[in-house]
Amino acid sequence: MGPGVALLLASACVVTRAGMIRAGAPGVVELVPYEAGATVRLHLPGDAAPLRGADGVVVEVTGRRTLLGLRVTDWRVLDSGDGSGGFVGLLHAWGSRLAIDDRNSGAMLIIDDATSSALRPWEGHVALVQGHVVGGRTVEVVAVRVLDADSGAEGGGPLRNASPAAR
Repeated sequence: MGPGVALLLASACVVTRAGMIRAGAPGVVELVPYEAGATVRLHLPGDAAPLRGADGVVVEVTGRRTLLGLRVTDWRVLDSGDGSGGFVGLLHAWGSRLAIDDRNSGAMLIIDDATSSALRPWEGHVALVQGHVVGGRTVEVVAVRVLDADSGAEGGGPLRNASPAAR
């Protein structure tokens, strides 16, 4: 087997890596690994695109190696900034409330009443929610970050306090 074939095979491997997301220049997103090793440039097609707004969040990504980095095919949040994995997924209507399809657990969780109205403008966007499950699949939200690049000034910003007293 020649060196070209070996390089092609090595670059086609599916790998899983964990580390912190670092968003640099526009369109450049890197994974800074925990272990010793080089920072990996991430290519974020389709379902992985919300990672562009996850600067500072610790994630696990799976994808195919390329000559230019890692093409992400799956991902999950390991630490949303407070030591918890948080809840991350699409915000959607559920009756008069909002719900989130959490990609970490696969469960649909209902956003508490006080926060649902405040988050209504971001219905249809992917968000990272920090909070506590208080029963009946309801999340009492403490902070939220909209991850979609298309969500304007709020997207990719720091986690915002979501408590009713702070609004």
